[in-house]
Amino acid sequence: MTLRSTGRWFWASDAEGDRGGPSGRRGGALAMMVVFAAVMGCAGAFAAYRALTGDVDAYLASHRQITAQVLSLGDRTSAAARRAGTSAEVAWVDGSGIGHTGMTRLRGDQVEKARVRIWVDADARPAAPPMGGSGVVLGSLITGLVAGAAGWSVALLARSGRRAWTARRAMAGWDREWRAHADADS
Repeated sequence: MTLRSTGRWFWASDAEGDRGGPSGRRGGALAMMVVFAAVMGCAGAFAAYRALTGDVDAYLASHRQITAQVLSLGDRTSAAARRAGTSAEVAWVDGSGIGHTGMTRLRGDQVEKARVRIWVDADARPAAPPMGGSGVVLGSLITGLVAGAAGWSVALLARSGRRAWTARRAMAGWDREWRAHADADS
């Protein structure tokens, strides 16, 4: 007895390793997976770039950079203060002549009475500086890599699912053929 459906199972399962079938389907499937992952990565990087540049633009629309004078500096001796910046009390006068004071973090060797550039929000409170261009690019690249890895994983799952579906179909075909053969012998 010969089972006619064995060929479908044999080629779909990649049982021969790199052969991949009579028409070299393994190479084609791998190329499709790579293209899918690359497209997903590029789309993710582009979406992240648009989102991050939109965030920076919104920040620049609602915040402004001003010149302030350092009134007093916090403790500079601890390692945490050197890494995160020294806390400082600063004072500035806004465009309407109203004086403001606030606390901010300063990096570098600032001294009391020095003039520094800080960012303030719409309510004239000191704020962190906006994300720079390198942060936007790095964030986009990392997002693109993660999206590409997710695309690769989806492609692998789809390929495994196709193999499982083909195997189930081949097993059902074998079962039908065996039952037909067994019924013919009875």
